[in-house]
Amino acid sequence: MMPRMGPPSSSKQEPTMFMSFRNPQWPANFINRDNVLDYFCNQGNVFYEMNSCNQQIKMQNITNRSVDECLRNMQGIQYVLWYSQPPLYIVCKQRRNNATNVSPIAYYYVINGSVHQAPDMHTLVQSRLLGALEPLRNAFGEVTNYSRYNTAKGYYWEFKNKPSMKKKEEEKKEEDERKLEERSTNFQKARTMMLLNQLFTEMPADEALEKLDVKEEENPKPEEAPSASAVGEPKFAEPAARATTK
Repeated sequence: MMPRMGPPSSSKQEPTMFMSFRNPQWPANFINRDNVLDYFCNQGNVFYEMNSCNQQIKMQNITNRSVDECLRNMQGIQYVLWYSQPPLYIVCKQRRNNATNVSPIAYYYVINGSVHQAPDMHTLVQSRLLGALEPLRNAFGEVTNYSRYNTAKGYYWEFKNKPSMKKKEEEKKEEDERKLEERSTNFQKARTMMLLNQLFTEMPADEALEKLDVKEEENPKPEEAPSASAVGEPKFAEPAARATTK
């Protein structure tokens, strides 16, 4: 059998999930519900197919009917406005089989003049699973380092290099201090030191101590009255013993 000559029947399409489109000739504040499809149906848009029904309407220059009415009577790939909440617009790419049967293919959102493709369910679930599996893999790898096996005991855990609580508190304190230092700028540090030096110059600590000593000398403490325990308490004579009669 002779091999088939010529180009392949289907070419591999580039993924458009991480692509975007923006028309610099259209200001973002000019886009509204009435012209968002005109903005989307651009030849430079990577998400727009030139063989769609919207392109046929543009080429035929149909103006006596609305775009929705024309699309309702056509079959094939179509782009319709699905949701509108300025500055967010959602465009649906669908395949119309008849006047009442359509099959959605993809969704695109236009926000502030930028067009992006909305992720499908497969891509969304895959991204979430990858984000959840990586921490689990790291956790299992850390746990297996402390797993031990003994024929008498079986499997058990051995945490020899477990950090102490005191060390953790010290590390946390150092980290908090480092964050506070990072929050202050060099200007703030220099300004604070200048103000402190000025205060120490105007009110030195030696003069404050001397003034405190002078006040204590001027106001001596009153002498304390002797307590009752220091003064001799009066002693009473013991009563004489009673005479006993036989």
